[in-house]
Amino acid sequence: DRPNTVADEFTISTSALKAQSVAYDAEKVNAWPNPYFGANPEERNSVDQQIHFTHLPESGDYTIRIFDLSGRIVRIIDGSDAGSQYAVWDVKNNYGIPVASGMYLAHVTTASGEKVLKLGVIQPEQRIDRY
Repeated sequence: DRPNTVADEFTISTSALKAQSVAYDAEKVNAWPNPYFGANPEERNSVDQQIHFTHLPESGDYTIRIFDLSGRIVRIIDGSDAGSQYAVWDVKNNYGIPVASGMYLAHVTTASGEKVLKLGVIQPEQRIDRY
């Protein structure tokens, strides 16, 4: 019960903490927003559609393959040089065309495992003002 003085010396070691690294778990991968209701708070305008994949590995490769329910590949997102735990799908197919409303499957492959996500997409209604 005495106050610290200039003569006091303290030694701190973090070697035990370094040995306790947490292993990456592919089961934590998630998509947000899901279902996608034509808008996302992260979007800048109505044309900028985004679905975010979270909890991806920061180091190492990952691949996200998005399929429709008939099993056709819709989009492939390659994370070979990502360096981030996040990936963005612009809700378009491999040809840059917006996908239709419906259910999609996202197969996420990482070095530590795989996960399949169900994605719901509800596109906003589009009306033609002039014929």
